[in-house]
Amino acid sequence: MFLSFGLLVMTAGQLALVHSAAAQTVQNDEKVEPPRPVPGDVMRHWPAYPDDARAAGQEGTVVVQLRVTASGAPEDIVVLNSSSVVSLDVAAVAAVSRWRFEPGKRGGVAQDMTVSLPIRFSLPDEEQQQPNSKQP
Repeated sequence: MFLSFGLLVMTAGQLALVHSAAAQTVQNDEKVEPPRPVPGDVMRHWPAYPDDARAAGQEGTVVVQLRVTASGAPEDIVVLNSSSVVSLDVAAVAAVSRWRFEPGKRGGVAQDMTVSLPIRFSLPDEEQQQPNSKQP
């Protein structure tokens, strides 16, 4: 009888370990959806091309990193990779700070998540060839 009880406890312990491992697997396999900017906000608050950069014919890509809260608000926005043009970097951060986001989700539950976004500043070909020309 004592051996049977010992076997039962061991089986229950093994079962608990298997259940624990299965729970971790489910957590690790949960679907993760990254945060995404709300398209309407992106269109309304697209970064304005800084006049100094436009006049100098400067272009570049700024990669900003930010935390998107579970409610969709951008926080802690930093320049992860600079365009090497300060005014472009500043314009990118200012624009992204006005965007709203669809929050990231893990297993269908909204959570704070960090995301990196590239913002590309490029001029039409005619402005690249004549960097000092004034635009109407």
